Amino acid sequence: MNTAKDAVYMISVAAELVGMHPQTLRVYERKGLVDPYRTPGGTRRYSQADLERLLLIQNLSNAGVNLEGIKRILLLEIDNRRLRNQVDRLRRLLEDAENRRGGPSRTLIQMRATKKRQLPAIRREDPFG
Repeated sequence: MNTAKDAVYMISVAAELVGMHPQTLRVYERKGLVDPYRTPGGTRRYSQADLERLLLIQNLSNAGVNLEGIKRILLLEIDNRRLRNQVDRLRRLLEDAENRRGGPSRTLIQMRATKKRQLPAIRREDPFG
């Protein structure tokens, strides 16, 4: 969510900066692809992050992705960022626990020492033979 101090571009300026028509930005807002800050008077204000998001939407659209697909991609990016942050946090917690114990935990050593098993080859019948 944008804050008043981040959102500095009026819709006409934002549209010009990303090479879109202001009406396109309004459509993207209605579809839930962008959420510009609204002043108390209702004026839309766009942040630099909004502009970057609009450029991503434009690139995906030019690549042939429809608006529903773009919306799903943007949601997946948010989930991906959240999960990466969670993994980073868990890694830091594990590292802190290891440091308190004086080294890697036994299970971590066992995990590192375990060799990857080779899976057996799968025999496939030739459908043309």
